[in-house]
Amino acid sequence: MTTKLEELDSPSSLPTIESSMLPQRERASCAVCREEGDGFHFGAEACRACAAFFRRSVSLDKRYLCRGNNDCDIAANVRCMCRACRFTKCLEVGMNPAGVQQRRDVIGKREMKPDSTNMDLYQALSSIGESVLPTTSSPTPLVGDLPAELIDAMPILTKMRVNYRKMDNARIVIHRKDGQSLFKEKAPKAINYKECEKQSIREVSLVADWISWCFDEFVQLPIDQKVWKQESENSFCPIFQKVLFRNFYTPFNMIEGAFLCHINDTSNAIICPSGDYIDIQNLDKFFYDPDVEQQQLSPDEVKKMFQPSFEIHRRALILPVMAEKVDVYEFFALCTLLFWDFGLEEQTDECVLIGKEVKDRVMRELTFYLRFVKKIQEPAVRVAQLLTLLPAVQRSVRRFQEDIELSTVFNIYAPGKQFYDLVNGKFC
Repeated sequence: MTTKLEELDSPSSLPTIESSMLPQRERASCAVCREEGDGFHFGAEACRACAAFFRRSVSLDKRYLCRGNNDCDIAANVRCMCRACRFTKCLEVGMNPAGVQQRRDVIGKREMKPDSTNMDLYQALSSIGESVLPTTSSPTPLVGDLPAELIDAMPILTKMRVNYRKMDNARIVIHRKDGQSLFKEKAPKAINYKECEKQSIREVSLVADWISWCFDEFVQLPIDQKVWKQESENSFCPIFQKVLFRNFYTPFNMIEGAFLCHINDTSNAIICPSGDYIDIQNLDKFFYDPDVEQQQLSPDEVKKMFQPSFEIHRRALILPVMAEKVDVYEFFALCTLLFWDFGLEEQTDECVLIGKEVKDRVMRELTFYLRFVKKIQEPAVRVAQLLTLLPAVQRSVRRFQEDIELSTVFNIYAPGKQFYDLVNGKFC
């Protein structure tokens, strides 16, 4: 049933909307065993039994072994037959191990030993809850879930929220080093530019999958407008984004990094999706090449050459995102506007029209969210405030691309070709 958001006049009409415009929802099934669900637990719809199983497995750091082929059926009547496959299914449907650590007081904080020289920054990154990971699964007001009765009025933004949690879970896996436990919290560390390149390249497939999961319209586009794929570690060929995705990936990295700084309440570092960070107060650590004994520039030279660009990014995007107190659904709305851009080279009229329809629906959902969830009397003013962030994203992107170009031309901390092409949207 289509919700007529434009007919809603004030927050006081919400009770009427709940009864007349929003359909009564039957209790959803558990995403793990298909038993009757008990609500969202750790990022997915789950019954009490599966939620308790997942919590116990994570908190006790259980290791399970499948006696079959790791493809056992998980159903309400047989789910206890294979705990390994049941736990795998929990992860596949979006249940987040980090959520268990945040909610289980009996576990307490794990002892971390960050570099003492970075203690202040480390404490800032650890300021939300018990987790130090910059995940949007943290139970804070900025990344809270919708009331169940309002989910049907915001299908796209809700879908983006659910699938972003899945991407969070996947990040826990792909950014772990061999031998590291998935169930122990990962202490954030300041990374260098080579580590940052590797992490960014790993992220491409995750972000592309997230987009595909969120927008059915994207999957239905002609192949030249949509996905291309990485055939090997050093080349991107058909399937990842050719028109939309290649123009989205770098701006998305910029705005997501600013948002992660915001929810972790720090502007002195650029937070990476892996949980690591770029220490913009000590850029000599970022521009450090572990493969050579003699560094290309001294710490003072690094600061003089690169500090202005990082400061521009901080002032142009990170601080405004923090000042506007952007929450997760507003962040997703901005991502939608960035992705479904128009006027792109090789973009078809069909792609532009589909993008306009998707953006219109998301903006109606955002208006509903601002009026009836955030209780904002004038949603249009808030929308205008959010839209002012988009030019800042593009400014940060252009400055970043210029710096990458200069580094390449003068061969000073020059990136690899794969990362260079990625930043400049030339990987398809």
